[in-house]
Amino acid sequence: LEKNHAFEKAYAALYHNLRVGSIPPGTRIQAADLVSQLKISATPVREALSRLAGQGLLIDRPAIGYFVPAIDPVDLQHCYALASMLALSACRNFDLTWPEKAADQDGPSREYQGAGELLRSIAFLTPNTALQHVASYLDDRLARLIPVEMALFHQADASHGTLRDWLEAGNRRLCTDNIRRFYTRRINSVLEIASVEDGRVKAGIIYFEYALSSAPVCSLMRLPHSGDPPKEAAMKKETRSKLIRLGSIRHDT
Repeated sequence: LEKNHAFEKAYAALYHNLRVGSIPPGTRIQAADLVSQLKISATPVREALSRLAGQGLLIDRPAIGYFVPAIDPVDLQHCYALASMLALSACRNFDLTWPEKAADQDGPSREYQGAGELLRSIAFLTPNTALQHVASYLDDRLARLIPVEMALFHQADASHGTLRDWLEAGNRRLCTDNIRRFYTRRINSVLEIASVEDGRVKAGIIYFEYALSSAPVCSLMRLPHSGDPPKEAAMKKETRSKLIRLGSIRHDT
């Protein structure tokens, strides 16, 4: 029991922050640092890092360590294409109905915001546990891009309604058409999505939060300097202005 508790403590310390993109790409996650901060043994920490690497939230580089992966447009396109295929297949092969009772934490989300959350909402309306596991995996991989997706696609997504609207209309063709549109927007925009996410990181608005206690410690993480401070400052200012126009951050952020 003590070993399981130590594993869960180490896993929880990283999972949320990796999932939402609070830790900048390229950051090396040091097992020794977690051991020191969490005051637990190294074995559960290594097990937690291995689990997170298996979920695609970390990259395991043998003899070097674990690193936060960067956004790869090709990999991103594959994730969106897989999510689209699974969501469309579920819509065609299962009699999906929106639950009358409020969804619990493991059930469909009433307020999905990103591509992974939509797939997860659909998957948990089916009895297919394998689909639910894959949907949860893709949701973890794509969750960090929700702010970018909301900035780029919120108006277009909202104009076509929500999953609940499509299902309650009782028209399977309407549901599949809107799911296809939802994912096609993202598949066709992977370069823009990756560019905006990279700009968010370089603008210095990514915060690194280790949930080590009831009062988590937050510190601003910045990427290595380019060696040209005026150019770097101008780039950050331009990127910040673009993000404000997109609605991804507020003027007072």
